Amino acid sequence: MKKIVLKVSILCSKCKVCILTTISKFEGIVSIAVDVEKSTVTIVGVVDAVLIVKALRKAKKPAEIVSVGEPDKKKEEKKDDKKDPCKLPPCCNACRPVMIWQDEPNICTIC
Repeated sequence: MKKIVLKVSILCSKCKVCILTTISKFEGIVSIAVDVEKSTVTIVGVVDAVLIVKALRKAKKPAEIVSVGEPDKKKEEKKDDKKDPCKLPPCCNACRPVMIWQDEPNICTIC
């Protein structure tokens, strides 16, 4: 069992869902905790930190490893609060699709 702390850019709730979805696809994860204020994700389980960072970067979420170590025994007994103290916007500029439309009536270069 390892405790992996990653620094990930969390700008909106869509970013958070994408990060959690990408990480939860790995087998061997016991718990995932997201700290929006510090922009960190804490993962406890038997997983490779490099593979998780690689998957997050592939999902266009830049991540870097802060620390890898043994999990704390005290924090496992902590109560799970369902409240999200930090409110995130529903979508950020990085998540919004951008469409560029060029309207050229005479696109032919021969004429």
